[in-house]
Amino acid sequence: MNRPHRKPMLRLQPTTLWDYPSQHYGDDVQGDPNYRGATPSYIIWNLLQRYTEPRAAVVDPCCGSGTTLDVCRDTDRRARGFDINPQREDIEYADARKLPLRNNSADFVFIDPPYSTHLEYSDDPACIGQLSAISGEYYRAMEKVIAEINRILKPRRYMAMYVSDSYEHNRGKQRAFHPIGFELFQRLRKPFVPVDVISVVRHNKTLELGNYRRSAEEGNYYLRGFNYLFIMYKAASAPKPRGEKKPPHANRQPRKGGPRKKRTHRN
Repeated sequence: MNRPHRKPMLRLQPTTLWDYPSQHYGDDVQGDPNYRGATPSYIIWNLLQRYTEPRAAVVDPCCGSGTTLDVCRDTDRRARGFDINPQREDIEYADARKLPLRNNSADFVFIDPPYSTHLEYSDDPACIGQLSAISGEYYRAMEKVIAEINRILKPRRYMAMYVSDSYEHNRGKQRAFHPIGFELFQRLRKPFVPVDVISVVRHNKTLELGNYRRSAEEGNYYLRGFNYLFIMYKAASAPKPRGEKKPPHANRQPRKGGPRKKRTHRN
């Protein structure tokens, strides 16, 4: 007897290997399940629970089908999503390299950018997904995106990037592996402090299709089985103002001068 599929309980992922065998959580769907390259919503949920508080201002510069907006709505966060090819009315048109936001205005930024040209997101020539990792154009574009995230993110706040490497095997006799994750992590380290690197298992139906597996075996290459999730922190250049609430887990950042001294209470 076939039993209906039951999604597992949604909870904080406890290790640097994240595995949740469903694209969505709960009874509802976050984003569009038919959108190619959609971010698993449980990833965004975990990040918001760890690094933001209710009513925090969350920004997604490459919003796709709106998954981030839906998760923010579920968790009482204030979200703004941008995309060069908006899929619905609450996603604003903007290039991720030039966002219509003030400096230091976001409490958290999540981005799932194009991974070179492995998917066609838009026929707009300005789309970063039109740029191949073979040339330096893709990385130059992403450097501008990273700079823009740094501009809009408040000091002492967090951002996360969900990204995959790319392997091009349909270019005639030329085959090319592009370690996009390593390349972008290196660029993220310039303005941000690394917090952690997460490996997210990809539950992609195409990975199990016989023709995909056979092609990979006969062609002696690997299918993409995981994505990177880079979690970064924007350090402060000025002392923390009195009365400002510290974001969750901010005390996990390394401290200079050893551990804090215990407070003494005066009568």
